[in-house]
Amino acid sequence: MRVAIVGAGPTGLVAANLLGQAGIETLLIERNAGLAEQPRAITIDDEGLRICQAIGLADEIRAHALLQREAHYVSQGHYLARISPTQQPFGHPQISTFYQPALEEIFLAGLQRFPSVSTHFGQTVESFTQNEHGVCLRLRSHEGREWSLDCDYLLACDGGRSAMRQQLQIALRAPGPREIFSSLAGINKRKAPPRRRQRSQRWLVVDAIDHGDGTDPIIFFCNPERPAVTVPYPDGGRRWEFMLKSHEQDEQWLDNKCISEAIQQALNTLPEWDMARQPGAPAIMRKTVYTFHATVADSFGVGRIFLLGDAAHLMPPFGGQGMNSGLRDAHNLCWKLALVLRGQATPQLLQTYQQERRPHVIRMIIFSSLLGNFIMPTQPALAFLRDHAFLNIQRIVALRQWLSEMQVKPQPIHRAGLRFPGHHSGRMLPQPMVHISEGQQVPLDHILGHGFSIFRLSNEDNMEISEEHELWAGLNAQSIYLCPTRDALEQAPKPDPNATYIWDGSGQLTRLLRGNSRMVMVVRPDRHIMAIYSPSQRARIAKRMARYFPICSDLASDFPLPI
Repeated sequence: MRVAIVGAGPTGLVAANLLGQAGIETLLIERNAGLAEQPRAITIDDEGLRICQAIGLADEIRAHALLQREAHYVSQGHYLARISPTQQPFGHPQISTFYQPALEEIFLAGLQRFPSVSTHFGQTVESFTQNEHGVCLRLRSHEGREWSLDCDYLLACDGGRSAMRQQLQIALRAPGPREIFSSLAGINKRKAPPRRRQRSQRWLVVDAIDHGDGTDPIIFFCNPERPAVTVPYPDGGRRWEFMLKSHEQDEQWLDNKCISEAIQQALNTLPEWDMARQPGAPAIMRKTVYTFHATVADSFGVGRIFLLGDAAHLMPPFGGQGMNSGLRDAHNLCWKLALVLRGQATPQLLQTYQQERRPHVIRMIIFSSLLGNFIMPTQPALAFLRDHAFLNIQRIVALRQWLSEMQVKPQPIHRAGLRFPGHHSGRMLPQPMVHISEGQQVPLDHILGHGFSIFRLSNEDNMEISEEHELWAGLNAQSIYLCPTRDALEQAPKPDPNATYIWDGSGQLTRLLRGNSRMVMVVRPDRHIMAIYSPSQRARIAKRMARYFPICSDLASDFPLPI
């Protein structure tokens, strides 16, 4: 077996789809007899939907989701802010909600497309060992049968209480000031930080049915007496979350009468003009008390074993980034793993997984924590200052738009790892609608495929087949030419029969290349820009690529560095 995945939650299921798409022999192992029956995650962002698009399941996911939700923040009968993103830079709505069991069913059904992927439910990992050649697992079925499995690599997607992480003796810690500074500044910090107390907070979580009309926003009730959140999801579902105080007992708040009173108290704080839209009386389906943490693993992997999703990081739910961060983990690691297993890349490439993902995760933890602390303080004085701060923000058009468009969220950018110094390197490629022929327009990712892509401008000065073909051919990179106009797409000669010619009416892709026909943009399989460079920089690119890709070792000598 090439890859074993432990844990069939959203992260493990998406990882299995990505590896199956790459034709990698994969076994997905889950200790439960089936998928989770209760919802946990509830929001998916535009990056998460783009990953669903990458595995060919976005249309099904979108059909079972409430797309393009607004988020309203209310306090004492008035709005603090309305988050209503209109832009879709990555081709999908920035805030959508879903029902997790339905989402996982779609992911699981997607695995049937790949003969290289198999699943085993009701199997518990008892122990594992690893050496330089692979990993050996000892498993036990629910019936008591023990068996062993050998694999090249192991992905631990087994949740916040990850037994795999504990056996590896990897600690979860709250990010400290130095780590926070390092993640924001793009410094790759290697030394493990001192142990810090885990930051946690108890919340009552209630899933209910209120048969809403599907247009309801997410509402944050910013009442210092009892901060609360309500999130609608498909088929009339609604989640309620209430912050619990340190002295309050779980049993008290699991009483239905207490829950109904808390819901009504929250609804009473809605602005008068929004009272007509308030949710109806809910039928409670599930109630539990969760402890929300803000922690990250010291390491995202040891040897041939990697941590993904909640096994690697836990964060408060206020930014809706827990599951989405796990999906990013899978998308970042799996294409690298596939190249290594095919012999197209060295194992050194896998080190960039932690270099890229851990700093971004820390930024998301900071974002989620600050959002919760700033929006939902329990001290009346801080709530008073917060209300006045938002009042001033609303008076400044630029700040109001910045908040409404959710530009406060950390952008998907890698400041270390597999990227090259230069303009826009490390950022995620936007996904505009592009024209590929007369009358045919598609989202950009529909033509990118699952590998590397090379973008260049197509015009009279750049019609020859350049040396970039030779440099990237070993990675099966496809060439994409950006035509300057729609007429040029239809009428201009196309000397490269293996290339794709497109026209981007939005101009976003052309601007990345600064309108320079000699510039080359290389995009990774996970849609992040690896490099934007000119021919004079080709030698340096080739020599650095040789660290990760054997095919570039021979080619590097063909591109001598200038004296």
